[in-house]
Amino acid sequence: MTNPNIDLALRKPQGDATRRLKQASVVGLAATVLVLAGCSAGGSGPTESVKHEQYTFGVPVDLPSFDPYASNAGSGEMSFLSFLAYDSLVTQNRDGKIVSGLAEKWSTDPHTTTFVLRPNITCSDGSALTPAQVADALNFVGDPKNLTPYYMPVPYKASGEDSTRTVTVTTEQPFGLMLDTLSTVPIVCSPGLKDREALATKSIGTGPWVLNASDQTTYTFAPREGYDWGPDGAKLEGGIPEKLVLKEVTNFTTAASQILSGDLNGARINGPDVSRLTAAKLPLSTVPYQKAALMFNHRPDRVTSDPAVRRALYQAIDASSVAQVIDGQKAKGLRAGEPLSCPGASVESELPGFDAEGAGKALDAAGWSKGSDGIRQKDGQKLTVTVYFQSDDNVLELVQKYWSEIGVDAQLHRTTSQEAQDIYSKGTGDWDASYGGFVLPLPASMQPYLSGDLPPAGFNYAAVTNQDYDRLAADAGAQVGEAGCETWVKAENAVLKQADFTPIADGKINVFASKDANAEATSLRIPVPTSLTFK
Repeated sequence: MTNPNIDLALRKPQGDATRRLKQASVVGLAATVLVLAGCSAGGSGPTESVKHEQYTFGVPVDLPSFDPYASNAGSGEMSFLSFLAYDSLVTQNRDGKIVSGLAEKWSTDPHTTTFVLRPNITCSDGSALTPAQVADALNFVGDPKNLTPYYMPVPYKASGEDSTRTVTVTTEQPFGLMLDTLSTVPIVCSPGLKDREALATKSIGTGPWVLNASDQTTYTFAPREGYDWGPDGAKLEGGIPEKLVLKEVTNFTTAASQILSGDLNGARINGPDVSRLTAAKLPLSTVPYQKAALMFNHRPDRVTSDPAVRRALYQAIDASSVAQVIDGQKAKGLRAGEPLSCPGASVESELPGFDAEGAGKALDAAGWSKGSDGIRQKDGQKLTVTVYFQSDDNVLELVQKYWSEIGVDAQLHRTTSQEAQDIYSKGTGDWDASYGGFVLPLPASMQPYLSGDLPPAGFNYAAVTNQDYDRLAADAGAQVGEAGCETWVKAENAVLKQADFTPIADGKINVFASKDANAEATSLRIPVPTSLTFK
């Protein structure tokens, strides 16, 4: 579930991948990680403090559209990049605290969340942003038929009162994380909602940058003059370029070379090229994310429908060694990121530690005995586990090795984009485990994947059934903010105990800048829009 070359379940889907995966990647991306607003029409930028003509930021995936509400806008990448041009009502800072955005005040309870907008906010076309426009945008996002990439855990209705600058969001079903969830939704101004086609190559929002040209491989922005309503009052100031360019650079080695040469001023870099950039002592901002995890198929005809088998498969993997391979660390909880709401679920306490011999004994107890060929069998069926994935990763070969040592026939299958789409939209596929990782800082973000209806009616593509989780997640969701965290932790521990979803190792997202530039990142905004400046 996860994201822009950052791994979502089954890892990054291409432009035609299912809208369900994209929706997930953002719930919080909920979700995820991540400013905004402005003034003058047409995006004319500030003249003072401009030091360079152009800041170029490399993007590691195709971006077919810059419409933040489009379901195919670059494998979840837009869940981060949309905040260059669009603001959210509030946002989360790196330590998880909710801070101001378009709204200067807010209040929330399980059924009603209210925002008071800052005065004098304008859209990039020069028109005033009104509460009614914000309500229209939220209602558009919340309507399932619009297929936006923002999954909403519960149905809601938004209304705006222009005279009091108030936006009110109400739900019939109690949901205590509405404030956190809406902090991840970019607001498109009304002219943009009326002309969605225009949003592919131009922005109509309140963010610090205004998109005014695109050929779908590069996107060119101008800075907003007078922008001062970013997260917690963030502004565009100090070393602001005359224009910002997003450039498609899908190869990390190429991007690294271009940062060293100065052809790029910032980019996300992973893999072996990280070492040469750190050796050059370039500015670096890192964000933790879930790199390696396994979602098991719970359908009754799969060998992984048995929790004993799932726990044994996890027990056979040396998570510490996997973490070394990805230059990360062993996973601690069900989710990873900064900010990370309601942390505390514990892989160590709920899942068995690495013990190949113990895993073998657990499979013996579950009735899976080794045959003459060394592969375990039960009732004439071999213990074959097919792992679906979408990108090459040497971690999978290591997992395959660990499983073969305990008599499991591990088959690795790299899926096509169509196969991945069918898994999420139709619930099809001949698989037992999917490999990847989620970038979902909010606990409610994972709920649709761990409970509820199967596709196409719902998002529970692995057919997970966990009554303890369902009960606890429902109780937690009815409590506001941190009040529900203790129950969310219990719910996530129930998932780990049953090995429904098993995090293995967390990695790092690395955002580098050239020597004369700045670029910061959080789990919700990669990069932070107001950080793209020159020194």
